[in-house]
Formats: sequence, structure tokens, C-alpha cells
Amino acid sequence: MNRARFNLARLRLPIIVSITLIAAAFRLYQIAQLPPGDGYDPAYYGVDALQILRGARPVFFPSNFGREALFSYLVAACVLVWGPTALAVHIASAIVGILTIPALYLLAEELFSEESAPLRLWGSAIAATMLAVSYWHLNWSRYGVRAILLPLFAIWTIYYLWRGLRTQSPRDYIACGIVLGLSLYTYQAARLLPVLVVVGFLYRFIQQRTFARRDVENLFLIVCISLVVFAPLGYYFLRHPGSFSERILQAVIFDASQGSAENQQAFAQQLLHALSLFGIRGDTEPYSTIPGRPALNIFFAGLFCIGLVSCLIQYKKPRYTFVLIWWAVMLSPATIAAQAPAAKRAIGALPAVALLIAIGAVGMWKILQRRVAEAPLSLRRSVQYVYIGLLIGGFIYSGSVTYRDYFVIWPANPNLFTHFEVGISMIGEYIYTLPPDEQVYISPDLPEHAGIRFHSRLREDVRGYNGRVCLVLPAKTTRETTYIIAPGKDKRGLAQLQAHYPQGRIVYDGPLHYGEPYFRAYRVPAQSMAQITPAHPISIQWSSNIQLLGYDVDRPKFHPGDTVNLTLYYRGNAPVEEDYTAFMHLLGPQNPISGNPLWTQNDSKPCYGSYPTSMWNAGEVIKDTITLQLPAEMPSGAYTLATGFYNFWTMERLPVIYGEAQDNVAILGTVRVE
Repeated sequence: MNRARFNLARLRLPIIVSITLIAAAFRLYQIAQLPPGDGYDPAYYGVDALQILRGARPVFFPSNFGREALFSYLVAACVLVWGPTALAVHIASAIVGILTIPALYLLAEELFSEESAPLRLWGSAIAATMLAVSYWHLNWSRYGVRAILLPLFAIWTIYYLWRGLRTQSPRDYIACGIVLGLSLYTYQAARLLPVLVVVGFLYRFIQQRTFARRDVENLFLIVCISLVVFAPLGYYFLRHPGSFSERILQAVIFDASQGSAENQQAFAQQLLHALSLFGIRGDTEPYSTIPGRPALNIFFAGLFCIGLVSCLIQYKKPRYTFVLIWWAVMLSPATIAAQAPAAKRAIGALPAVALLIAIGAVGMWKILQRRVAEAPLSLRRSVQYVYIGLLIGGFIYSGSVTYRDYFVIWPANPNLFTHFEVGISMIGEYIYTLPPDEQVYISPDLPEHAGIRFHSRLREDVRGYNGRVCLVLPAKTTRETTYIIAPGKDKRGLAQLQAHYPQGRIVYDGPLHYGEPYFRAYRVPAQSMAQITPAHPISIQWSSNIQLLGYDVDRPKFHPGDTVNLTLYYRGNAPVEEDYTAFMHLLGPQNPISGNPLWTQNDSKPCYGSYPTSMWNAGEVIKDTITLQLPAEMPSGAYTLATGFYNFWTMERLPVIYGEAQDNVAILGTVRVE
């Protein structure tokens, strides 16, 4: 036995290094190409990183539903090395994933240090190897969001807790408090880790049948240290109380407007979905997995079930019950919250799952040992060799399946380009190459998109509008102006630009998407006049800022039930401070339903909110398309088009200072209904 321990001690470091290298190979292979882009959520961490590198020092980012800041600081460090690219975000995530492997080995070694030989000697290697080749952990190690920090910090919190309970060393408890406090800067689910710390001390109380004063002092030490570390974030939450629970309240499945039966049914469905991750059916979001693929393959799922049963049978042993509680507690976010992959919500349970698989593998070994205990020595050895071979084969199978699913099957999905918003990121990259004094418009992707913000290096002068319903045209360009149009989404934008600015030209085509450029850049020279010729010219002005130049109607006559398409040509004469709502009324004879001349109306901010009046520059013409739905039963005749603006919050109309108007409602013209 001593020789076995000595030999294993000599192999310990090579085993840890070998397993970590396997994990690194999986997490770094082709990482510059897969995932193919950063996507919406990872790009936000890139934006955070650029803000940090420019001097910001937040502890919490309120954007994108609110995010703890630790992962963003890690991304910032990677941006210093790899530049502001998607690769930097994915590398940051991969580094965390790799570091989690040796951490789990050390934790398993600590947890199983007082167990019988098979689990004590090999449990740590089995758990770490499982995590190294796990598709679940690999996927989130490469994706690039802060959730990947949670397994690492959960492991170190439990490691120092368990080590402190064994050694009673204040240094271990101090380390536990530091890591626990830092974990609260990682991901919302980390707020459950204090529960596990309390559970650890409760088990010590059960073991000793008394709670010594020293235990109270040690628990108090952990609490105090963690609160000191958490203090900056805690102070932020005190000043912004909604930030603490905003995302949780948005994602939780319970709805106060529903009855208890409906809420119970929703919880049961979400619980079933969370449990089915472990070998039955997984998430369906194609950006995070192969739709429907369970988090555990059949080999790991089998060992996981055996591990669960083994822990339940040996519930009197604190270590076994603690692992079970860890799994249940950290699985709970996936059981009460939706709107995100359950595998991501439950990622804090992943180290416990790896430990359960190690317990299951050793538990199966013990079962076989008991079954052949009376058999001849040769048979016992044969059974041992066969089982070890099957176990090794199972891990080889798991690694090959993980490789096949992640690097072969998943990338074959032609929609990954869209899921990871590669085209939007390329728009940001192209914007970064443009001269800083050039005016840039984009449609229909908006400049606030995290991918555009990150890859354009936070360029602030980019203006965006939804070209499917409007067009923004400087009446006279004062400098070179580039429009970036995504023709797959804005099908008419480029043709309209060519009609209004015939002197412009296409200067760049973006990456191909289904055989066509995802975006095209159309450059208009400085001092170019926009060709603006509304079919019905008119001059109406509200205050001194907004002017209507005319309008188009898609046809001269309509029938009841038709849709009227109107195009309005506004001009901003001066900056507008308020976001006004525009209204269009169709007036006629007395409407028996409403009791007034109003037959139909459209109220909306210009460009359906994509280019509100507060964004208008002086000299810009906004070509806004709206619709009026005619009632199915309305008499024939001529109907009057009337329009205006009002403040949504006060309902006060913007005064008309020029043009025909009644009560600040401007009269445009008539349309005929037959």
C-alpha cells in the first residue's frame, strides 16, 4: 500500500498536467474560427473591456440586463494581447475553462482524502478527465460569457472550505472568504454559494454533535472576509437596488398574474427540462449547442446515475451528501428561470456532476469487486482489467463524441453565421477602417448593437435607422458620407440611395452570406444634393425645428379594408431635444362608431422609433413610411389626411407655425375611397 501511494504521489503532477493539456487542446483548437464570431452577449464583454481600457473601473455593468464585472476585466487583459477581436473574448473564456480542470482535481483530492483507496486514489483523476472532455464544459469554455467563471470559483470556495474544516487553519478560511466574495462578481447563480458554505459547517456540527466556539469564529471569519470583498458591489446594489434583482425577475418562471396551478405547472415543466439535461434532451438554442443534445452523453449519464444512487445510499457520509446538495442547489437556477439555456443556468452544478461521475465509476468498481469476491484470483483480475479497459474506453468514446459534435456536426449548421452575428461584427470592423471625419449611416442594424460598438472600437458618430420603413438623407452632404446597408434585411435601401444620390457608388462588399454580400457600402461625395421629389409637395412647419416637405401615396384610390401606404418627407431644420410622436389621421364624415370624423389613425415615433426626432441633425431629410388600415365598412368619398406631433408623456401637441392647420393638426390633402 505504501508503495502504491508513493508511486501515485510521483505520478500526481504528470497526471494533472496531462489532463490539463487534454482540456487545453479541446478548448484552444480552432478557437479563432469556432465559434465563428462573438455574437450578441459576448460582444458586450468586448465593449466592457474597451471601456475598462479607457479608464472605466465599474464593479457592475447595467447594460444588457446587468452584469457583474469580473469577466469583463479578464477580457480587457486579453484585448491587450489579442486586440479588440472576438478571439480575445473567446480566449478569456477558454483560459478560465482550462484553469478549472486542475482546480477540480485538487478539490476531488481534498474531498476524497479520507475515503477508501479506489476513490481516494483515482476519484480526482476521473472527475478532472470528465470535465476535460465534457461537451457541456467545452461549449461554455469557448462561448465567451461570464457564466464560465462560476465553476472555477465554486470549486475554490468549496476546496478552501473543506480544507479549513479538516485543518482548522485560519489561512484556509480566509482564502475561502476571499474566493467566496470574489465569486459574487462572476454570475448571479454564485449568490447560492454561501448556502454551500453554511451546509459545510452544518455537517461539521452533525459530525461533532456540538458547535464549538471555534467553528462559530471560523464561519464568522469567512462571512466577514467575503463581505469586505463584496463591499464595492454591495454598495453599488444599495445605490441601484433594481440592479440586484432585475435580471432574475425578468427570467423567473413564476408569474404573479397567474394562479398557483399555472405557476406549479410552469415549475414542473422547467424542472423536467433541467433534469433532462443529464442524458435525455438538452437545450434547443443552436447558438449554444446542437439543438436537443443532452449535456451528458450516454456513458457519463450512466455513471452520473450510479453516482447519485451511491450518494443516496451513503447519505450518512458528509462528503457524499454534500456533493448531492451542491448539485441540487446549483441546479436550482435552471429550474426556476427560463429565457436562457438551462445548461448555462446550471453550470454551477457541473463540478458536482463531475464528482458524482467519479463516485459512480468507483461505485461500479466496488459492485464488481463484491460480485467476484469469492471467485478465483485469475477471474478477479480479468474482471478488473476488463472494467478498467471499459472505463478508459468510455472516456476515449466521450472525448471523440465531444470532438465530433463540437468540431464537426455543430459547425456544419449554415445558420451559425447568423446566430453569432458575424456580418454585424464585420460591419463594425469596416466602420473602424473609415476616416474619423466621414459621416456613417447604417441600416437596418443599429449602431447601439454590441457587435458594432465593439468592432468599431466604440466609434460614437455612427447613425442608424431602419431602412425597411424609412431613409435618412442629408439634403446636402457636407462631407463624404457612407451608407452601410444589409440588403438581406433592408431590400430597398440601396436602390433608394442610388435614386436619391445618383452621384454615389458602391465602394465595398461585406462577407458573403448565402452567396450574397451581407452588407454593401455606398459612398456619397461631399457637397452632393439629394434628389428629393415628393409626389405631393407641401410646406408645413412645427416650431422652428421640424418641416414637412411633402408626401407620397401608393395609389390614388382605395377600397374599404385596404391598407394605405404613405411616405412622408420630413426635414430637420435644427436639433430637436424631445422625442415626439407623429400622428396621421384620416378624417371624413361623422363616424358612427367613434362619434367624430376620425376613421383611422397611425401614431408612432418617426421610423417606428428607429430614428426618433431627438436624433435628427439639421439639414437631414427623413423619408418615413407609415400605413393606415381602412375600416371594412366606410362610405365612399374624399377623406382628409391630417398630421402632427405630440409629446407622449404630456399629450401636448407641437405647435404648427406654418401651413394649413386646425388645433395644431396640419392638413395635407385628400384620398378617395370607393
